[in-house]
Amino acid sequence: LAVDFPTEPFHSVGGLLLRSARVFLSNFGFLTAVTLVVFLPGKLLLQVACSLGNVPIDGILSSVLLDLSDLVLGALVAPAAIYGLLGRFRGGSPPPLAEALAWGRRQWAKSLWNRFKVEITVMLWSALLLVPGILAMVRLAFTDPIVAIEADREREVLGRSRALTQGHRWRIFLALLPLWAVELVVTFVVFNALQRYTNSRLLIALVDSLCSVGGQWSTVIVLLMYLGLRAPKKEPLAPAEARRPNKRRRRAA
Repeated sequence: LAVDFPTEPFHSVGGLLLRSARVFLSNFGFLTAVTLVVFLPGKLLLQVACSLGNVPIDGILSSVLLDLSDLVLGALVAPAAIYGLLGRFRGGSPPPLAEALAWGRRQWAKSLWNRFKVEITVMLWSALLLVPGILAMVRLAFTDPIVAIEADREREVLGRSRALTQGHRWRIFLALLPLWAVELVVTFVVFNALQRYTNSRLLIALVDSLCSVGGQWSTVIVLLMYLGLRAPKKEPLAPAEARRPNKRRRRAA
């Protein structure tokens, strides 16, 4: 995807968080639609499957399946959301929902595979100590925008993320810290309460999907950081274009 619009450098954590809040709210309708059209049917199907399989609502397996569904569904929604946000950044309105989702479907397999590698990497580092796990999350924070924007041109997605975050990891950590705090509260308070005190799988699917809409704020924050730190790659000059100036010089001679 072309980044053919001015981008603001990532210098201030506070400034970035304020800009991300403005971007999130101004695009709330599009982000809500692109999230719910994927997450709500997916979460409902998951709860139906759990019900048919007699998976307890408050069991460990249920929590694991919820996390896996976030991984699978989010791998489609993230590229679609970023596609739409780039359209808005160019000065227009977000593209049609079907167009954004088509881009998400195109990048889904690559997005899912790289998200899976991120989860495994963070899990392995966290098994040693908490701090290495957090550092791994920071180093790999740009996985989603790299997959969505650089697409087929970048195969070493995790390596590209490590390179982009080099020298900026403290600021990235501070920008992501509020998101992690909110996610912890939602996970340990809201979902624990739902799983313990309600038997409504429909309500769990609905709340889970709505929480995923709020989670798109993290997509906005990571995208703005990526754009602020991104080093654009210079495209090589095509051979035909490279020969053109020489021809002009020979004619002039």
